[in-house]
Amino acid sequence: MKKSSKVLVGVMSGAALLLSACGNGKSGTYTFREYLTVSPSNWNELTYQDNNDTEIMSFISGSFFTFNYAFDKKGNIIEGGFSVEYDGAKNLEDVTADYAGNEKYSVPADATAGYAYKITLRDDLKWDDGTRIYAEDFVYTMQQQEDPLFQNYRADSFYNGDTIIHNAQNYLRQGQSGIFASKSIFGGVYSEDLDSRLIFDGFFGDEVGEKDEFSYIFSYFRDNYGSKYDAYLEAYGLDFVLYAFGLIESPVAGYGAALDGKTLAEIKADAELKAIWDAIIGWWQTDPGEELDFFVTDYTFPEVKFEDVGLFQGKKKNELILVLDKQLMLLKDDGSLSYRAAYQMSSLPLVKKDLYEANKHQPQIEGGLWTTTYNTSVETTASWGPYKLTSFQAGKQFTLERNDNWYGYKMKSYKGQYQTDKIICDIIPQWNTAFLAFKQGDIQSIGIDVSVSQDYKNSSRAVFTASDFVGSLQLQSSADALKERSNKDHNKMLLTYADFRQAISLGIDRADYTNKCTTSSLAGFGIFNSMHYYDVENGGVYRNEDVAKQVICEVYGVNVADYNSLDEAYAAVTGYNLDLAREKLTAAYTQALADGVITATDKVVFTVGASELTESIQRQFDYLNEAFKTLAVGTPLEGRLSLELDTSFGTSWANDFRDGAYDICTGGWTGAAWNPGYFLLAYLSPDYMYSAAWETDKEMLTFNPYGDEDEEHTYTMSLMEWYDCLNGNSGCKYNWANGVVETEFRLGIIAQLEKAILKAYYTVPLQYSFSASLLSYKVEYKSRNYNTFMGYGGIRYMTYNYNDEEWEEIKGTFDYQK
Repeated sequence: MKKSSKVLVGVMSGAALLLSACGNGKSGTYTFREYLTVSPSNWNELTYQDNNDTEIMSFISGSFFTFNYAFDKKGNIIEGGFSVEYDGAKNLEDVTADYAGNEKYSVPADATAGYAYKITLRDDLKWDDGTRIYAEDFVYTMQQQEDPLFQNYRADSFYNGDTIIHNAQNYLRQGQSGIFASKSIFGGVYSEDLDSRLIFDGFFGDEVGEKDEFSYIFSYFRDNYGSKYDAYLEAYGLDFVLYAFGLIESPVAGYGAALDGKTLAEIKADAELKAIWDAIIGWWQTDPGEELDFFVTDYTFPEVKFEDVGLFQGKKKNELILVLDKQLMLLKDDGSLSYRAAYQMSSLPLVKKDLYEANKHQPQIEGGLWTTTYNTSVETTASWGPYKLTSFQAGKQFTLERNDNWYGYKMKSYKGQYQTDKIICDIIPQWNTAFLAFKQGDIQSIGIDVSVSQDYKNSSRAVFTASDFVGSLQLQSSADALKERSNKDHNKMLLTYADFRQAISLGIDRADYTNKCTTSSLAGFGIFNSMHYYDVENGGVYRNEDVAKQVICEVYGVNVADYNSLDEAYAAVTGYNLDLAREKLTAAYTQALADGVITATDKVVFTVGASELTESIQRQFDYLNEAFKTLAVGTPLEGRLSLELDTSFGTSWANDFRDGAYDICTGGWTGAAWNPGYFLLAYLSPDYMYSAAWETDKEMLTFNPYGDEDEEHTYTMSLMEWYDCLNGNSGCKYNWANGVVETEFRLGIIAQLEKAILKAYYTVPLQYSFSASLLSYKVEYKSRNYNTFMGYGGIRYMTYNYNDEEWEEIKGTFDYQK
């Protein structure tokens, strides 16, 4: 879906991983061994560039706030739940009122919350050598991060995105002049008084003056789709982006060129240009300030002293004051920590001043930038996290061991956890080599490669990690396109009958399909899976709610009254009912004969389209073709129903399907996992959905979202009208947006819309996508059920079945196929 990279994604803080002894009560030393394909080169928070570097960085860094599991009164994990806890900080106070109207920090005069915070640090924060850590150390580090002499790779972390520290960007870029992305210049905060300063940048091959940066949308598209499309972007600009998203039929429409180089004020003053702009921003915008994504600004950064940056020590040595240009709500209404505290402010970067200063290096050429070798070797590395780096051989291996000065050892929240004494990571470029090491007991976890998936995915040591992607069959919704491509040897008109589409859904054994056609995915039934949260703050997973379970039971014909509970009925859903599927097929065929759109001798052949031919696509096609043929057995279509495969569609496969070029594709959506109400747009809007010809603005739904007996609370609206009300969109009849009405009220609407989508059978879910890995017999996770916020509990909750000495005697003797 649009902007998946902007949707919140649960992460596990490295500092939340570890320590304190015991677990299963055994004595001895416990070493966790893992591997990377590429060696880390730089684990400096100010300059690191890829995920390999974070492997060391996460273990040597502390945090202010951290995620934890949510537990019930008996100490059992509440599945899908989480809590947010204080870690290296002992208090967080919103002090916006103290800075509201302050000209130095530009906090709005009427601001009451979310712009300024006082973070009170624990009194026992120390580096691994015992040196105390105070608020001034974080202030020093931020000054280094934004130091204009270095232009550090991670310098934009606190002026792009949601955490905008006042004057951080101005301090870094002071004195620079040029054309810059408006989003970064104005901190993502749009107001109409900026319109004359915003220059539309929609034709990326042209230059607006001495262009230094592209607009944000260019960067977004490139980040998500790769540089392979640069030539198209340079040739067609914004039109190619619109074309790639299926919004226009040709990349040469000229929309971007028409607006390019004009200010937003000029665009708004011209009726034709404004119509184009309204269409573009209406497609793109889901969050405030996203008007800026399309613009650049001619700008000169002012001279700024670091004392004017919004990060400084408070009245006490352990008080850190943070002042932001963009509101960020880190506390709930009751004063407790919001999930945003752990997600967006888990910590600020921290370097050890004496060591950092000792590793600064002057530029080698005049006008060049300063560099640093801090955190590139054991000697240049300092830790304030649970582990410290004790050995490092580039390209071979590194080792981390307990940092006895970590504050977490003294915290009650870490008592009885963290059995791991040492972490050893080998650098192994080839998966086959790593897999051999795993079977020999020298690595404790490894992903299951597709080449061995059939032998290992049913192992008792297999662990499956969910994603928010639901793989589905998408069935053609354009009757005109189906009719145009139909003939006596390829009659396609049965797809226009809901009974036939339902027959397809009921005629596929999803459990068997995922077992034979995927590495690790599970049977899927709804458009949402366990990764979709309707209430992130309180750990509310949509699929776990009764209304969501009821939808699945109703769609797949499971009568709840036949079971002891809704949960039992929900667990019994398989989605596979071949007898009923054949009844539905026969009913649809009989009606099609009566309607004169098929004859008793026509062959029904549907085209399955794909971008290219791969082993995976061929395997899926073969399974589906056999399933369709089996579905027809014992019906009037026996021997006359089949599929054919066309892999010639390339990168345009999705748009070609929406345009009616073929009949069936396998596809789905990812993104917006923490906003299922918005995610429905992928299945209801013709701008997004695969079934583009389904007229959701005319498909009516009658429903009482209040669940009472009041007839005035029963509304009849189109599906799109229900969607607009659910999201509080402009022009909606009722505003039922998040925060306006109760969560339970919105849940009922989401469930009804999901049911309407599923019962149209243009989208037939097949799989909830999972990746698979094998876990060594040496260790155990806290839970095999993946948690968005905690993963599997990490090393923090990892326990051991064997200590190192015991493991050496038996490793390599286990059969991981069992």
